[in-house]
Amino acid sequence: MSEAAAVTAPEANLSTLIREAFIEPIRSVLIIDDRYPTWETIFGEPGYDPNNRKWAGREQMLEVVSQFRAKSPALTVDIHDGTDNAQISSYLHQSDLLVLDYHLEQVAPYGQLAAGILRRLMNSTHFNLVVVHTEIDDLIEPFNTILLSLLPPIANETDKIACGQEIIEKAEDDVADDIQTRLASSLNAAGYLAYRRALDKSIAPKEFINRAPEAASFRAICEEAKWKSGECRVMWYWALAKHEGRMSGTAQETSRYKWKGPDETQWPWIRASGCFVAFARKQNADLLETLRCALEEWKPSPSRMISSRIRAEISALGVMAEDTTFSDRRAYWKYYQELLAADISGDAGDSHRRTLIEAHAARHTERLLDKVGAKAVDFGLKLVKCDPSSLDPSAEGFASHYEVDAPAEGEPDVALNHYNAYISTKPVSGWHLQPGHILQLGTELWVCVSPACDLVPKQKNQIGISGSSKSSTKPFLAVKLHARPAVERADVNSNTMVFLLDEKRHKVDTYSVFPKKGEHGSPVWRMMFASNHGQFKIEADKTADLNLQMVSGESGALEIKSVDARIFAQLRYEYALNLVNKLGVEFTRIGLDFVAPPAAEEKNDGTKT
Repeated sequence: MSEAAAVTAPEANLSTLIREAFIEPIRSVLIIDDRYPTWETIFGEPGYDPNNRKWAGREQMLEVVSQFRAKSPALTVDIHDGTDNAQISSYLHQSDLLVLDYHLEQVAPYGQLAAGILRRLMNSTHFNLVVVHTEIDDLIEPFNTILLSLLPPIANETDKIACGQEIIEKAEDDVADDIQTRLASSLNAAGYLAYRRALDKSIAPKEFINRAPEAASFRAICEEAKWKSGECRVMWYWALAKHEGRMSGTAQETSRYKWKGPDETQWPWIRASGCFVAFARKQNADLLETLRCALEEWKPSPSRMISSRIRAEISALGVMAEDTTFSDRRAYWKYYQELLAADISGDAGDSHRRTLIEAHAARHTERLLDKVGAKAVDFGLKLVKCDPSSLDPSAEGFASHYEVDAPAEGEPDVALNHYNAYISTKPVSGWHLQPGHILQLGTELWVCVSPACDLVPKQKNQIGISGSSKSSTKPFLAVKLHARPAVERADVNSNTMVFLLDEKRHKVDTYSVFPKKGEHGSPVWRMMFASNHGQFKIEADKTADLNLQMVSGESGALEIKSVDARIFAQLRYEYALNLVNKLGVEFTRIGLDFVAPPAAEEKNDGTKT
């Protein structure tokens, strides 16, 4: 780099990195505003009349459009007037940035059409950037209208609502006739949003009702009615339901929302799973800078920023990189021959073919990232180097953006278990049993530990049972997993642990192949026999059903029992192979003639002798 370039190059900081991660990849903009003429209006009949007072001023429109066209490379700009909602759906998927007018209605109440467009946008699989454009100086009205139209409801238990109504009817006889009206109005938009945020922070409803300033009016009514604590919580639920009944067009999705309102920041924003919404006054024409400031207020995690940079590089260089990765035609021809020859017979259907395509997609993605990942890596290095905590460990760095607190002294490191689960497991894949498939048999968990080559359907038919192919059976070894709630450093380093994330509970359950703490006691293993050669079909929830036969002596004689199992998790191959090796050591251990000392006996005071 020349000295002149070094002087002019901006120093990396959070602002420049957010611009690089989210703003620079923008290539197209869709403006939805009923006061902007569309291309169809301009070129159609009767055409665009600049003197028509329906349209915004030419200078105002040109100022907005020019900021996008002035970028290098210039952005593609399209315009929709927001009048045909059915047609809007076909526009939403093709733009990186949506500039959405808040006042699409001709008369109040405003914002409902804009909220409806945003709800439709939430169904997109893309991460959409939106700037809501409004002529209102105070952004609190459009912000609350949009947010309350998007949040999923939480008060939908009819029995609680009915119970609250009974309490009100009794109170009306004893206190005042207008108590129902007063209760309904005691919870306004600000109080409702404060309560939703309190729930996200795991603040109990009782604590919010008793302490939050937004619940002061509600508390006064409860004191007047002399309701007990339990009755107050029921009535709070009733008030929530009443408020949500006024939230027209409430979304039904379950993703968690985050937001900062105009009372908290100069750059208000709303974040959902598939959308980021910033708010700007129409007097402020620099919409990209408004978006950047709102994104900075959001504080996206470093991981999300790096991911966004990777997507941008794939979008920019993907075709050239594909040309390079597909240059070895012989290798891909051979792959396609394997695909054509895949076994698609039986109940598993095209599972074999699907697995081959999944493996090919994974390898192709890896090769593609090898080609385009250099700039993403450079971006990640810049991000870490400019993290304030890199220079001053006591400073608040970008790690705080994850909103994860370090464990207190003596407390378990929950994040460590989540990390271990992330790196050691993967979604269930394949079309037949593989080492690392974790099976649920009733309340017990077992992991398949047979070598991969022994599990291929209709191969090695004499392993475990004579003539297994004739009975459409695949013998395999499985080792039992034992729950290990308290995990210590020595347990993790023993390489005998399994970490499984329960996504519904957002909790990681920990197991060991050894029944006792450490590596004490022998692993419990079984020879099992899978029906249909161990083939299965993965369902939409990423699980698969499998019928097994097991030899049992519980009745006093050997008998074969049929068991229905569910494959619900899977170890990555290297972690599965580790357990295969562990069991191999168990099979090959040698008995020696050493004599162990007797076990220590505990005294009455708990010490050992």
